[in-house]
Amino acid sequence: MMIILIITIAVSGLIIKNKDKKSSSSSNSTPVPTININYTNFADVLSGSSLVGTLPKGSTLLLRFYNFNSGKREWEKSYVMKRGLVVEGISEADITFILHSKYLDTLTNKNFCSVIKTAKENGDLSIETALSKTALLWEFKSMYKYRKCLGF
Repeated sequence: MMIILIITIAVSGLIIKNKDKKSSSSSNSTPVPTININYTNFADVLSGSSLVGTLPKGSTLLLRFYNFNSGKREWEKSYVMKRGLVVEGISEADITFILHSKYLDTLTNKNFCSVIKTAKENGDLSIETALSKTALLWEFKSMYKYRKCLGF
């Protein structure tokens, strides 16, 4: 009987500790403001995102924006993404994402994944890579939780 009482007290203590941690962490956190993304702040905003922060060391993603204003594809801006860093430019990349620039009007720091999903559903996102599926899975295994966000 004494053992059951000790186990009950220990479990209750753990539950209370976990509740305290959850409530204190939620009360101490401040809401992140929504930031509209444009070409001026694109690199800065995405550099601080968790998606870019979890890129594997040595891996490179390229995001290229285009339009069809003249009736044919015109490149607007391109961004190279490495772990924790986004810079404007073009580079060899493990994966290249090609996105219509019309999605930039609705892009914020909070909806990147949903915008990518919408673009893919509408046929406005292309993904290019020279890596095999096996190589992609192995190299980007740490980003598995972002697979749907990245259009996979």
